[in-house]
Amino acid sequence: MTKACTSRTEVEDRTTLLDILTVENLDRDLFRALPVHHDGRPLFGGQIAAQCLLACGATVPEGREPHSLHGYFLRRGDSSQPVVYRVERDRDGRSYSARRVVALQGGQVLFNMAASFRLRADGAELAGKQPPPMSPPENCRDIPSELPLEVRVDEWPNRTQFFPTRFHVRPIGGLPEKDVLVHAAALTYMSDFSAGLPKHLGGEVLGPSLDHALWFHDVPEWDGWLRVDYEPGAAGGNRGWYSGTIFNAAGRRIASLAQEMVYFDDDPAITAG
Repeated sequence: MTKACTSRTEVEDRTTLLDILTVENLDRDLFRALPVHHDGRPLFGGQIAAQCLLACGATVPEGREPHSLHGYFLRRGDSSQPVVYRVERDRDGRSYSARRVVALQGGQVLFNMAASFRLRADGAELAGKQPPPMSPPENCRDIPSELPLEVRVDEWPNRTQFFPTRFHVRPIGGLPEKDVLVHAAALTYMSDFSAGLPKHLGGEVLGPSLDHALWFHDVPEWDGWLRVDYEPGAAGGNRGWYSGTIFNAAGRRIASLAQEMVYFDDDPAITAG
């Protein structure tokens, strides 16, 4: 996740989301993502997860779409260096495909992930959670961000929360039509933005992510504004967990996420292990 901010003008002049959602095939089940930024900033966790999903998706039979992923953040990456993705083909069944992937940089694993893909199918539906009341994006305020995302909120986060927990979001630069894998990867990228936990908890400060999970309930089409709603779940033992829901412009729940993060003592020398 990211905490850095820039102005909207700077956002318009920088890399688009589609620039980041690119991996090249080196060999069977081996992929590489070249650096987009060259200033040595830490790799955004959502970028690694999104590129992992793209690598996995390139190995499944045609017509199978992402339906879930579960990953663990292990080391901080360097955005100025390439990342290699090695995919394992666990199973291809009649309807589902299972994949595992590791993201490697300098011979070390940054992130590992399991992902599942399935053939599209119709079935009975349960509406579930409805989107919370929120003003339309044109009436909301911009949240500046270094990411290629345009984010707008009803209310600016308070000092305790710090991170927005309800917001509208859309990609800068747009996405190609009818490319389900790219749209799913874009949602994966976005799903690591912000946090559903307060920045400060007692004398502890919110730190890096530990693990991340995402479920796609519908065809992941991101062709405009989405609404995101994060809810704090539990915190203790230097860890905090939250869940989130992603709605499309029509108010339909298209994805759910969950993430756990580290809390550490207010000491910059302490980091996640």
